[in-house]
Amino acid sequence: MKLSNYRLLAALLCLGLSSTNALAQKADLPASMIELKVNDNLTREVKYRKNIDDLTPAELAAYEHAVKMMKRKSEQNVFDRTGFLWQAWVHDCASIDVFDQRTASLSTEKMTRLLGNPNLDSCNVRNFLNVPNGTKTHQEYPGECEHRKNTFLQWHRAELYYYELALQAADPEGIFGPSTKNVTLPYWNFTKKPSGVRYPKAFENINSPLYDTTRSREQLTRSLPQTSPYLMAYQIFYLDWNAFGGNEYGLSTGGKLETQIHNKMHYGYVNGNMGQNTTAGLDPIFYVFHNFLDYSLEKWIQEHGTEQMSGSNRNTYLRGEQDDSLLKPIGFNTGSGGEKRSDSGSYTENMGAAGIYFNTIKLGYGFQSQTGDEFLRRDEIQALIDGHAQAGYVFGDNQISLFSALLSHSESEAVANPKVKRTGKYIIPNAIVGNPNKVNVKFSRIDQSKDYSFQADVYLYPANVEEAISDKDFRDRYLISSTAYWALVGHHAHGDIVISEDITGIINSLVGKKQGQEWKVTAAISGTKTAPIMDKDFSAPEILIYSKVSK
Repeated sequence: MKLSNYRLLAALLCLGLSSTNALAQKADLPASMIELKVNDNLTREVKYRKNIDDLTPAELAAYEHAVKMMKRKSEQNVFDRTGFLWQAWVHDCASIDVFDQRTASLSTEKMTRLLGNPNLDSCNVRNFLNVPNGTKTHQEYPGECEHRKNTFLQWHRAELYYYELALQAADPEGIFGPSTKNVTLPYWNFTKKPSGVRYPKAFENINSPLYDTTRSREQLTRSLPQTSPYLMAYQIFYLDWNAFGGNEYGLSTGGKLETQIHNKMHYGYVNGNMGQNTTAGLDPIFYVFHNFLDYSLEKWIQEHGTEQMSGSNRNTYLRGEQDDSLLKPIGFNTGSGGEKRSDSGSYTENMGAAGIYFNTIKLGYGFQSQTGDEFLRRDEIQALIDGHAQAGYVFGDNQISLFSALLSHSESEAVANPKVKRTGKYIIPNAIVGNPNKVNVKFSRIDQSKDYSFQADVYLYPANVEEAISDKDFRDRYLISSTAYWALVGHHAHGDIVISEDITGIINSLVGKKQGQEWKVTAAISGTKTAPIMDKDFSAPEILIYSKVSK
């Protein structure tokens, strides 16, 4: 690389430019790979992650071989931190019993049974390993995923960073197949029609190590993507960080990318191993699915910068024990926690602070789209918004609400026959609600000894209009929000689940023409086939005015 290009790359980094495509274009570099000089003592090669459907045959073969070899590593030693099983444990095995010698083999047959049984707790090694009497063990702590927090996206970015390094370390010399040293983790754009029946074709090949027998396999009824590209793009372009990425722990059920997109894909679309947090990493599709969420995070950062991501967004240390042989991110340290255990080999106590994962170039990877249109453009979403915000627009006057329009062109619709419906009343105010106040619709599900996933579609409509959720015209006109809650098993604590949505713009559109009128707000709850949903679990929704500066 020319010296002038090094200087230009350094200047771009100082400006905070994190887009790899933009970086390559500005530096007049090839888009396939660049080498970034980070400082005098360290260089980091930047490789590009591609859409799974855009991989060349050779790239796909190398990626499949890497996954196969990671599984083989786990068969040879289930406690190998660069193996497939340990990397799956990082997602949500808070602790496991490890043999003191840190080695235990697993036959291919038993490994296949383990990966094919989503009801088996793999965090308990006694469920699949023979543990002779007298075997000495000690506790290790593979990882604990962040959900419903403002570190949700940063934690999963860290997980994928190490998983990609493990892929590259699977067979770098190509002794048993294609070299894996240049493998990058592909992404699955699930806002587009799948190339296979339900997933990318590569994941529907029953002879591939990417195949998982536990996934749902039904063909899509209308050959549409599960997730709306309009909803995804709207979140990226128009939501601030608290709304997009999550608020402080305990103040919400997560950011909109998590609650409106991520959750339904796990428990309502892929299912099987992906249906529970403790088994999700056992399905290879987990990583390409989350990689597209990581791409979405990168797109949001390009649009908004990282200034909003302060406090615990940056300084939280991300739980996850990785092998010390895997290259640490620039700026990595483990904080001031406890000393390393002497019985656990060479490992990292955690994956470092969240703030070191903001810049993908410094991490050594970027995203590359063959078509350049993985996300809709801002002007396309703005045109949709403008169509619902014309002079004199009042919520409910259009045949389709803005949120219904955002869900269009996807399978992700409001449910026509919900299991539970709870309704409250609301009087339209006489004055516009302005700063520092906002209007929220709020309802809750009481604490459950057995947590369960559910979807909540929320409707706002005049009191003199009969509720008719089974009617698509009603759903299209009066839908204001749709949120999915994903039950987390294992170590994740749960109390009352509070759903709260900002609807200030909708309420203000009604002031002037509908003030003083009585309206109704209905939360329509649906869930999985086994979800024990009952009417008494949920409160009736309320619409309340809050101060934006209140705690």
